[in-house]
Amino acid sequence: MESETRDQPDSDISPQKELHNHKFDYSTQDFQMLRKAIEESSLFRLAFYFLDYILRAQTSLFEQIHSQQKLPRIIASMSILCAFLSAIYGSVMGMNHSFLLTISSAIKLPILFLLTAIICIPSLYTFNVLLGQRFRFLQTVALMVMTLGTTTILLASLAPLAFFFALTTKDYYFLLLMHVAIFGLCGIYGVQYLYRGCSYIAFRMEQPLNSLLLRIWIAIYAVVGMQLGWRLRPFIGSVDSPFELFRSEESGNFYIAVWNSIISLFGRR
Repeated sequence: MESETRDQPDSDISPQKELHNHKFDYSTQDFQMLRKAIEESSLFRLAFYFLDYILRAQTSLFEQIHSQQKLPRIIASMSILCAFLSAIYGSVMGMNHSFLLTISSAIKLPILFLLTAIICIPSLYTFNVLLGQRFRFLQTVALMVMTLGTTTILLASLAPLAFFFALTTKDYYFLLLMHVAIFGLCGIYGVQYLYRGCSYIAFRMEQPLNSLLLRIWIAIYAVVGMQLGWRLRPFIGSVDSPFELFRSEESGNFYIAVWNSIISLFGRR
């Protein structure tokens, strides 16, 4: 009996046991359905499959990225999902001001996520390679896009809340701080998804994850996103101000603007 156990072929059973022991268990049925959807569905339909899988079967997505199969389709479809969901939230951000700002914010928020990814992906991949991680470039891109997918799903889920406050208050500083808080909450969860995905792929490649590097990169990603958001503003506007596609003044930064908003909101008598 002992020899029979040793001589069993190294099939999917062994990895599944290991994954379970490392809290990375996933359903074989979910994984097979995901692979079938990736192969047979259009990019737009596949985007909504990803919406479901991000919410309830993340490890199946990580396994698909680890397999390096159909990564361009995954990246393209997930990008469509990110653009669609971020446009929804962007439109809610601008609706307190005017129709023009609603349209402008719906266009600029997907651009913000796209530019953040373009700026940050090369550094993440390069640092990983230099420090010994064996992630492929497309794997890195797929993980980044899925991180943005997670963030935008959460943003879209909170859009009704933001919509409610946009209808019930015209206080610019309150709305600004509310949106900053929502973005912060969704961004934190999104980078947790990135960390989990990198940990999974490093585990499947049988190598340690460089956690320090990843945390440094996450900080860079947050700073880049916030500063880009500052440069692409306004996303929301004071009802007393005219519509502007971009703010003309050059001084200040994101952090000063948030601090001034806190002072303006809570410093009133």
